[in-house]
Amino acid sequence: MKSTVKIMHEQLGFVSGSPVKIKWCDYDYFKYPWHFHSEYEIVYVIKSTGTRFVGNNIESFSDGDLVLYGSHLPHMYRNDEKYYDGNPELRVHAITIQFSKDFFDHAIRYYPEFQKIKGMLDMAKKGIYFEKRENDMIRKRIKRLLNMSGLERLLECVKILSLMSRTTYKRELSSDSIDPDPILVAESRITKVLSKLNRDYHKPIILSEISDVSGMNKSAFCRYFKEKTGKSMMLYINELRIKYACNLLLGGDMSISQICYECGYNNISNFNRHFKKITGFTPSEYIEEFKRDMRPVIIEE
Repeated sequence: MKSTVKIMHEQLGFVSGSPVKIKWCDYDYFKYPWHFHSEYEIVYVIKSTGTRFVGNNIESFSDGDLVLYGSHLPHMYRNDEKYYDGNPELRVHAITIQFSKDFFDHAIRYYPEFQKIKGMLDMAKKGIYFEKRENDMIRKRIKRLLNMSGLERLLECVKILSLMSRTTYKRELSSDSIDPDPILVAESRITKVLSKLNRDYHKPIILSEISDVSGMNKSAFCRYFKEKTGKSMMLYINELRIKYACNLLLGGDMSISQICYECGYNNISNFNRHFKKITGFTPSEYIEEFKRDMRPVIIEE
């Protein structure tokens, strides 16, 4: 792989009180590794191919891929190898829509007209894939959003969510849902710290830079982090890195050495040691264990 992923997490700011943010993406390849955010997110891939990771689900994606992600659901898009060769004719074209958790929260809670949308957002904890041909109208409406603003954009977003909630041509992706710790989500200081760690965990981590985010000195910050998360900062970082590594290993098209450096480790022995400590397997054993679990069970009569 000739180019490494340099950005982990994107936050589309919610300016001027708007609960919805739309972005047109034109990349040489998807640049965000394993990440999550508090906002709900719709990703419509207009043109691109590769592998999509959602929770514990791994599938290929192609033109027209449409997924709704719940709040704090880890996900990642990784392009096919050919996208990293610098071919100017290969581009990623996609539309992302992020909306805050409290977007029309009162209506979802109390108005019966919004019950289908509420049910779908609950389902989105595992990620929802929308079949291609059967949901063409949803995709057309998403494209229209790029030329809208203000109240027109908000109303169209509600219409899109309503269509998504009513279609039967959709399915859950991950078999596990992610329920964020409400204490961590509510605590703004630790949220800022975790946001930075979840964005930069694959880079060299400097304690003084992280403690500056919290406004504490290094020793006070270490105590604070352990109190809020129940683990040291380095353990937290290593767990993020190894979770990312597990998904890359299961993708099957990167070597263990490539994955080692992609996840932020500077040598293979250090990577293997942390991988074994956290998962109980070496990277090679982990791949074999996954393959063994995928083998069909033969019942002898």
